Amino acid sequence: MKEIIEKFADKLSENKANPNINLDRPIYVQPEDRISYRAARIIFILGMLNTKYGLSKEVIACIDFLLRNPGYQKKFIIEYFKDKQNTLIEKLNKYTPSQIIEIDFNIVQYKSVPWYLRFNDMFLFLYVRRLVEFIGTRPNLRVILTEAGKQFLSNISDIYIDEQNFLELFGSRLTEDKAIKIITEV
Repeated sequence: MKEIIEKFADKLSENKANPNINLDRPIYVQPEDRISYRAARIIFILGMLNTKYGLSKEVIACIDFLLRNPGYQKKFIIEYFKDKQNTLIEKLNKYTPSQIIEIDFNIVQYKSVPWYLRFNDMFLFLYVRRLVEFIGTRPNLRVILTEAGKQFLSNISDIYIDEQNFLELFGSRLTEDKAIKIITEV
């Protein structure tokens, strides 16, 4: 293997194929690309929707999907409260996004949950910092905030204004099965 790598390096040198990096244009990293930003949003989801029994990783993934794609939030509200017309009208009146929402219909649809591949990394990131704990056993594993997680939540609560407006509509009584079904099937 070492010989192959050396041969490859020699070929690159012979052809003067040295990498050229343009340092004039810095690469902007989107907040969504930062694990700390995404993990903080998970803390926010747990803080807004948490019950004493915690939330499943699946419903956290679904809610995170909605927060990353605000164009689907109104549709979710309509589907979630469609059986209670008075409540639906009340919730839609309370839902006030601060920006014009662009809907991206080019989302890759997953069969089960819109599971972002780095989700387990984010949960590990939070767990090693003692911000979340896992209770129960598989397949009923639940995530809850620790006391340190609750303290962290109080420090970031002013950051996610639009997300808070959306999540407040559900209180801490979000029906997980219903939410997962809407996200994955509807």
